Amino acid sequence: MQDLKKNRRKMYNKQMSTVSNDVNEESAVEIDDLERGHKFNKKDDCGCQDKHDKCHDKCHDEKDDFECECHCECKKVEEKCEPCQVVSDVCVPNPCREECCNGISPTFTTRNARPVAIEANRIFDSIQFRVFKDATAENGEPLFFDFEVIDVRGNLPNRGTARVTVDEVCMNFSAIEIIPGDVTVDDFVVTPVENNSPCDTVFESIVCPVRNARCCAQNRGQNVLFRERGLTARIEDLVLEIKAHCGCTKIVALAFPAVRRMKKLCRVEFVEFRFNTLASNLCVPSSGRSFTLRQDFRTNLSVDCISNAFVSADDCFDHDHDHDCDCDCFCDRDCDRDFDFDCVEFTVPSGIDVILCIEETVSALIGDQLVVLAETNFEPRVVDTFANVCRFPGCGE
Repeated sequence: MQDLKKNRRKMYNKQMSTVSNDVNEESAVEIDDLERGHKFNKKDDCGCQDKHDKCHDKCHDEKDDFECECHCECKKVEEKCEPCQVVSDVCVPNPCREECCNGISPTFTTRNARPVAIEANRIFDSIQFRVFKDATAENGEPLFFDFEVIDVRGNLPNRGTARVTVDEVCMNFSAIEIIPGDVTVDDFVVTPVENNSPCDTVFESIVCPVRNARCCAQNRGQNVLFRERGLTARIEDLVLEIKAHCGCTKIVALAFPAVRRMKKLCRVEFVEFRFNTLASNLCVPSSGRSFTLRQDFRTNLSVDCISNAFVSADDCFDHDHDHDCDCDCFCDRDCDRDFDFDCVEFTVPSGIDVILCIEETVSALIGDQLVVLAETNFEPRVVDTFANVCRFPGCGE
């Protein structure tokens, strides 16, 4: 910027000298100073007017901001802040725990291990199903969605519909309930165990099989057919939050599951996922002893692709109402304080497919007395140390 000023000054002086040769040196200095925006005198100059430009260029080349003084020294511009004072010199480490952690990792070698007899559930066989299903209303009725726009940031057309691009879909719900179906294992007796686990996704049954003499003679298990009919999952209070954009306009809409009644949409409190029959071979003990059938479920809720969505705000710009903004094609909601989102219509013509993926692991467990190689000197992490206060006696003390 300073070089540009110099060039402009030189060109101006050259033009002035061409027009009139009678301009003396003093008037040229005044014109030169006028172009700078400030007229120096001897008191203001302090004898360094000729050095000012060189000094300014030197300061300007530095990375930090500097200011130029009359005697052509560069000083760094310091920010004016309150002094930082020490409040206390007593320091303690931050007690916050780290976000990630490791579980107990016991050391184990055959040198310090010895055989230990235990009683535990041994996994005889295990199978896994991975299936998914679309959501329906209660009793398998077709599911629709009732849309409600809750936020519009930007401009909307005041006539016609505009195509909307869906960026993200967030799923909100209160609970996922797993309802196991009718489980059969060939023609064996299967008795569900009630309230056997605090986790709602783990279910157990006791199975009483029939002895298979041929397989038992070979010291092998017998192959049976596991079948589950009527597996159902239910999601309560499901609400989809759809985040989309139309040009630079951001739109947020809520989608409530509903059923159609007399050409009207009636919202429902939950949606269902009814799975087809699950069947597979399962190996169980051939000795006829009972075993525990454990079903462990994992779920993942998702939404299929939403390719087409539209927004319309025709009713928002009724000419019978007074609006603060005057425009032909677009109207910003900020110019109308009484803008009501209820008049904005959000539609997905092809509908929304809500999908629930289920991973079900079925295991045949048998209670067994086993001898394992283990280390018995296991010590947990000590949280509170009170050795000087309390002392627990050992064996024989």
